Amino acid sequence: MKSDDIMQFESILKKEESETLEFKSSYDKEQVGQIICSFLNKKGGQIVIGCGDKNQVIGVTKAKYKADEIAKYLTKEIVPEPVISVDIQNYKNKNVIMINVWQGNNPPYIYKGSIYYRKNISTVKASSAQLAKLIHSSQEINQRWETKPAIEIELDEIDLNEVNGCIKDVTMANRDINIPSDPIQFLSKYGLYKNGDFTNAAVLMFGKEPVQFFPQVRIRLSVYKTDKTGGNILYDKIFDKNLFQSTTQITDFFDLAYGVSSSFKSTDWKRNDKLGFPRLAVREAILNAIIHRDYSSYSGSVAINIYPDKLKISSYGKFPKGITVKSLAEDHLSIPVNPDIAHIFFLRNWIEKIGRGTVKMISQCRDQGFKIPFWRVHGNSVTVTFPGISVPFNYNEGISEGISEGLNKLLIDYYNEGINEGTSKGITDALKASMQEIIELLIKDKSLRASEITGKLNKPYKTIERHIKTLRDIKAIVYMGSKRAGGYQLTEVWQKLLKPQNHIN
Repeated sequence: MKSDDIMQFESILKKEESETLEFKSSYDKEQVGQIICSFLNKKGGQIVIGCGDKNQVIGVTKAKYKADEIAKYLTKEIVPEPVISVDIQNYKNKNVIMINVWQGNNPPYIYKGSIYYRKNISTVKASSAQLAKLIHSSQEINQRWETKPAIEIELDEIDLNEVNGCIKDVTMANRDINIPSDPIQFLSKYGLYKNGDFTNAAVLMFGKEPVQFFPQVRIRLSVYKTDKTGGNILYDKIFDKNLFQSTTQITDFFDLAYGVSSSFKSTDWKRNDKLGFPRLAVREAILNAIIHRDYSSYSGSVAINIYPDKLKISSYGKFPKGITVKSLAEDHLSIPVNPDIAHIFFLRNWIEKIGRGTVKMISQCRDQGFKIPFWRVHGNSVTVTFPGISVPFNYNEGISEGISEGLNKLLIDYYNEGINEGTSKGITDALKASMQEIIELLIKDKSLRASEITGKLNKPYKTIERHIKTLRDIKAIVYMGSKRAGGYQLTEVWQKLLKPQNHIN
């Protein structure tokens, strides 16, 4: 067990059973089903299986088999389907099973024909009064901004490629069962398409141009020359795509800045080599800001400000009731502000575990020798600050702008050489954007085959082949290595072209 997992587990062991926490000495599917159902119908909660009297760790035999079994069992037997995280923790050579669940989005939840409710530390069948309260709670939930219908949105304004990519990721993550392969059925299953309308959450996550309808989706990233906001901006960019695309673009910014070779959203973002910034912690902070902010205000926003001595990420909104700055450093119940959005990010495996983000952020910074981040709540804004973190460069024009200028120069040189006059004049904005994306991939991944580039950009192979040919013609990239094991890499011409203009002392 990693140090942060040990610390979190030990903090749980010090607690007493409560409305949101229960310890079970042995594995019993029926009892677990009832308890999880009661958590869903109240405030969410956590079960630890393998702990006896006085929270003594007993352990669970065949923990992996039982964890897989209970995850499938709960998803199948509880209606509507719950958001559940089932994990195995090894503590002093004994395995325990930890089950976390958010408060349900669609109460009342039913387990085997009965509705269970949490009363203090007990799980009981819901009375008629409690059932009425749950139904009223469901009506209130349906008034959340993210669940409201985006009536003006038509199907052609939804990025079905992004939905299909999400379906693929959810299926591979194996955090749910019976995943529909049809995009509309998938969105319907998770409450993002109701009665012929897409919800606001669906537009934020899968819209082609969500900013046209919701200007508050914008995220601003700024790099400042001094520690004061307002002047000497070295880099300033607005990200206004859907939440998944903006998250990828922002995290790729940090990858490009530090020369990290794999995207944040990939499965191999955990790296053993020493980086110049706490990668996982920054990733979690960005995700938290994007997922948990208050989107009901059209004037709200997310701001990522990078100063010479710190990184600050601010999000419009407030902590949920019961969450404080102090509790973020401890094991705490996760209460998503936007549970529909958080659900999809979790199922897609962009959130590793329920309710662990801030604890892991602190732990990673501590373990890797970085200063611990801290949070502040001011007015209608929550800000997390990473002391001592800054990007190792200053771009006068920015990464994307630098690549764009480099492409322009190579195209002009190619045209002036008289090799192919039609090439320069035939470069459309769409082609140039695709070429820029290929260059950015090769900056991060160093060497890629055409098929790998196709997969990462989700574009037809023939299209990528044409764009690669143009990049080879202008001497931006070259194929290195054998036909079977080689790949495309940036040329020395490209490296020399960008190096002097991108980095300053």
